[in-house]
Amino acid sequence: MGAMPFCAAFGCASVHKKGCGVSFFSFPKDSARRKRWTIFCRRDKFVPENHSRLCSKHFSTDQLERDPNVLERLGYVNARIKLKGDAIPDVPLRVQAAPLVLPPKTRGAFAKRNKPYLLHEALQEVELRNGNDATPVTIHHDGEAPPNSEPKTAVEVPEPEDPPVSSSQTCTTLTKKCQASITVPQRTRRIQVSMTDKNCITVSKGVQCSSLFDGVSLREAAGLVPLAEPKQEANQFILDEDTQSDVEEDEDQADSDYDPFEEEDEESDEEDQVYENGIPLRTAVHPEEERQFLVAESCLAKLLEKCGICGSPCMSSLNFTRGTMVGTRSQCTCGHVCEWESQQCLNGMPWSNIFVAGAIVFSGSNAAKCLRLFQHLKLQMMSTSTFSRIQSAYVIPSCIFTWDYHLETLLQEYQGQRLTLGGDARCDSPGYSAKYGSYTLMDLETGKILDFQLVQSNEVKSSVHMQLEGLKRGIQQLVDAGLQIDNIITDRHGMVRKFMRTEHPDKHHYFDVWHVAKGISKKLEAASKKRDCADIRPWIKSSVNHCYWVAASCGEDGYLKEQKWSSLTEHVTNKHEHCEHGVLEEDRLWIKEGSRAHKLFRDVVDSNYLMRDIPKLSPLHQTYGLEVYHSVVNSFAPKNTHFFYPAMMARLCVAALHFNENGSHHTAMTRAGAAKWQICYPKDKREYIDILRINLVERRRQFPSYQTAGQDADRLLGYQPPSLTSKWEPYNKDQLVATRRSRFARQ
Repeated sequence: MGAMPFCAAFGCASVHKKGCGVSFFSFPKDSARRKRWTIFCRRDKFVPENHSRLCSKHFSTDQLERDPNVLERLGYVNARIKLKGDAIPDVPLRVQAAPLVLPPKTRGAFAKRNKPYLLHEALQEVELRNGNDATPVTIHHDGEAPPNSEPKTAVEVPEPEDPPVSSSQTCTTLTKKCQASITVPQRTRRIQVSMTDKNCITVSKGVQCSSLFDGVSLREAAGLVPLAEPKQEANQFILDEDTQSDVEEDEDQADSDYDPFEEEDEESDEEDQVYENGIPLRTAVHPEEERQFLVAESCLAKLLEKCGICGSPCMSSLNFTRGTMVGTRSQCTCGHVCEWESQQCLNGMPWSNIFVAGAIVFSGSNAAKCLRLFQHLKLQMMSTSTFSRIQSAYVIPSCIFTWDYHLETLLQEYQGQRLTLGGDARCDSPGYSAKYGSYTLMDLETGKILDFQLVQSNEVKSSVHMQLEGLKRGIQQLVDAGLQIDNIITDRHGMVRKFMRTEHPDKHHYFDVWHVAKGISKKLEAASKKRDCADIRPWIKSSVNHCYWVAASCGEDGYLKEQKWSSLTEHVTNKHEHCEHGVLEEDRLWIKEGSRAHKLFRDVVDSNYLMRDIPKLSPLHQTYGLEVYHSVVNSFAPKNTHFFYPAMMARLCVAALHFNENGSHHTAMTRAGAAKWQICYPKDKREYIDILRINLVERRRQFPSYQTAGQDADRLLGYQPPSLTSKWEPYNKDQLVATRRSRFARQ
């Protein structure tokens, strides 16, 4: 009877026993995977044999074909665990490592001036190490020695059995051998406040805008269950908060003696970022948090020119390419073969393929131009067809899911409130040939987008009716969500006006003053170009200002608005009987009463169509925020680029997320309650991009194939209008070619 199998991993005590609940797997026969399994075991000169095994404790559920927890919930208790065909151990070993003490951080210009002195002291310390001098040196908690003591720079890692150093005392006595102490955390240039209060929420002075989900983790904000952080290997360390802040920012200005106008050395390159303490490269990291680098072909060949096993020269070659991923094969003179891949994959798809496709949509870029840019850069990249498949199966559903979850959270905050909404439409092309029309409803109190509806022209009678259809869907969507709409401000669209009057008489419908004033300005400008009507031009701006004053000064009194507006026809002729300002003595270019210019001016101001709309001018809220939002949409979905319906919907979702996160800016306040002001050039926040990337990764994990992902994408997108050419019968190509005629054809 043979011995019981045990786990070959270093430090693992798992032994195969009946009912132990641990499975054991043989080493793979594939040389590349077998080598990775062997390296994972961390045993010196270990060569796996036929009886060598690895237990299931070192494999996460991502490496299993079936999740045992799910099988147990379904009733399959103690079901057999089976690894995937390309499974590798990914749960790091728990190996005890000696504690790492970081050297004290240096400070920019101060370190440069003291560098020769510190080197001299370090050399002296090396010479004295052979002795047994234990003269005590007192180190204060401000991180510096007393003036009468000599600075010491030597740092020695304490033994594991040494007692921990207490930081609660006012000072600590250390020997010459150990010149390290626990100092009070210092404030960095990024955090200039005391962080003793854990409940205090600080706002960065550089970017004063609110996040979509303040105080919530990104995965919770994305509507997903938080994942456990990947465990770092024993030979890696994580920088503390102060160190991370210092390596990200220029530390020269933190020194009290730093002169911002002092010239730098001529050899310095301000674009180089040198990290004194170094930033460790991580092996265990979530795909959406992983950093990407551009590596040249010659540098990659130089990296692979030595064998990782024996150090002999290697002959490296490109083994395969898969979209953004490359694989190499290196063979040394001793016969060792090493295969290397540039990135991780999930079921054969490189993660960067998904991230590049997502980045193109999330940034509002043109896919064809981006892929052409990568081609000119000679950068290994996926094809256009691959981008289209990834966009349809993963990117678009992730955008829609993120917006739906954000909208659901946002609408819950508005329950029980009486809302004042602004509505406006945007077409994807000017004129009457638009294919898409999107109608947006915004809360004018907070400036948040509450809903948008995308309408295709073949869903209604013509492109003119898309605005009314979008408003109907939007109001119904908010009413179904339980929101109470009190006021709504739109433009003077005739269909919208009739719809609100007949279908929603309980809601106050107002007109945006800017739209009314713009129409008045255009008509007066056209009238001033006619013969003997040049006197109208100086009064165009005054008429527009008068329109705003009428709306703001009359409240909801429609009759008073009519009277104030109609007094403008007498005001321009220097008659002020009905004006509040009384008699004016200033010399202006008045319009002569009864002249042709005065007649045309009065036709515009006193027109029946305009006088009917003047009482409905909005007294307080306007829809200029929607015009700003439409400019944001233009950056994500330009009018000069055609998008299919799903892609257009996804880009509108990203634009709405971008606007809701960056639309409302908050001003930082001092402790006294005064506003802080600083001359800066802040850019918009992109925290919603992290949420989109998380949902993109999660969707790939849920649907590992294009077929299942595409089916779920159709379900998530819901109804899609048929294409504009669906009502036309297809033509026979051969018949069209046969009947083609050209004016340049020779008979």
